[in-house]
Amino acid sequence: MKITFILPAIGKKPGQKYLKSWLMEPLTIAVLNSMLPDSYEREFFDDRIEAINYEADTDAVFITVETYTAKRAYFIASEFQRRGKRVIMGGYHVTLCPEEAMEHADAVMVGNADRILPTVLTDLESGTLQKRYDGGACIQYKMPDRSIYADKMKKYLPVSLVETGRGCYHNCEFCSIAGYYHQHYLHREVADIITEIKSCSHKIFFFVDDSIFSDKAFARELFEELKKLDIIWTTQITLDIARDDEMLRLMKESGCEMVLIGFESIESDNLKQMNKGWSERLGEREALIQKIHDVGIGIYASFVFGFDSDSEETFKATLEFCEKHQFFVVAFNHLLIFPNTKTYESFKSDGRLISEKWWLEKGYTFGTVTFNPKQMTSDHLRACCKGYRKKYFRFGSIFKRGRTMHKRSKGFLINFAYWAINIIFHFEIDKRFGIPIGENLEEKKK
Repeated sequence: MKITFILPAIGKKPGQKYLKSWLMEPLTIAVLNSMLPDSYEREFFDDRIEAINYEADTDAVFITVETYTAKRAYFIASEFQRRGKRVIMGGYHVTLCPEEAMEHADAVMVGNADRILPTVLTDLESGTLQKRYDGGACIQYKMPDRSIYADKMKKYLPVSLVETGRGCYHNCEFCSIAGYYHQHYLHREVADIITEIKSCSHKIFFFVDDSIFSDKAFARELFEELKKLDIIWTTQITLDIARDDEMLRLMKESGCEMVLIGFESIESDNLKQMNKGWSERLGEREALIQKIHDVGIGIYASFVFGFDSDSEETFKATLEFCEKHQFFVVAFNHLLIFPNTKTYESFKSDGRLISEKWWLEKGYTFGTVTFNPKQMTSDHLRACCKGYRKKYFRFGSIFKRGRTMHKRSKGFLINFAYWAINIIFHFEIDKRFGIPIGENLEEKKK
């Protein structure tokens, strides 16, 4: 039996390379690869950096699908299917929209693949493939097998992705993760995580959890083990962890140099609208930010614009907030209406969606707003997201924040990463806005 894995690209502008900041190693493929029996042949095409061989001699094609890559994934599936190949799809978009994905695949895997992949493979071999397999929420693998893309590693960012857990105990309405895991958090065994880290070639790690502190006892045990390793790591957290002085100290001692925090908004009404009122109730936001910085940890601050209280004044206030705190980097993104989330259903019922399936819309480009905001036009919201991002990543701001970064942490690697990331972001702002989503890359090459 031979399996072909495909990671679809989001898209790229004609004549330009795929965005460097989007070229992280494909951890999902390594996890799936580890679940295949040793007797299986396997191959992998990374659509972001190489051409797909649609004539590949294979028994089945597995495609992992995100909402941004759904249109491209469906095209790739059709190319293999018309050549008589069986296509199986999985991923978060398939879990959000299984009926849609089933129109383009011979089978779909809904939820996590850990429990159901063996059954899928058995059915493939026996010719009894079912249309849908439901895996539920779980995390049951030990060691991802990155050998399947070893020949491509130099093309990815020099950061190893490691998954320590899945899910989050918060319930933000716009979040697709919240909709699937229902405020639960599942984690791997610490010993397995440490073994995986030791097997990786890079010194910088990103733990891809949505909220690693959903289980504080687990996080504390993990950090104690990480202290024994000479690595730098970053992950996503919520600001309330800064209330725990011991945990902050342990994070820094274990190699944490930066954390990604989804502030989402500095407007109280917006936080209530997205069911993130718990963030507002912290009350001491300024003090908690300072505590994180005081221990020498930088912050990647993420904001979402387009909620009902947002206007250009919100952008101005948010930029001032970010410049005051000298964040490592920031993300100024428009609200993305993920299908089958509470936000999607609310905007749909109010008649505010410009396109109900924007991810399949012909001509849709990255950065296009697909709903009608309350206090701005959709075009104005898009322009502000781009314009204020450019203000934060102008060279004067980068140099000023670079001096602050060096005061917070003296480590060479994290300071080098600061300059590399900020300069990449500076030059990518114009490149990323307007990228055609899900385009037929094969046609572009003709």
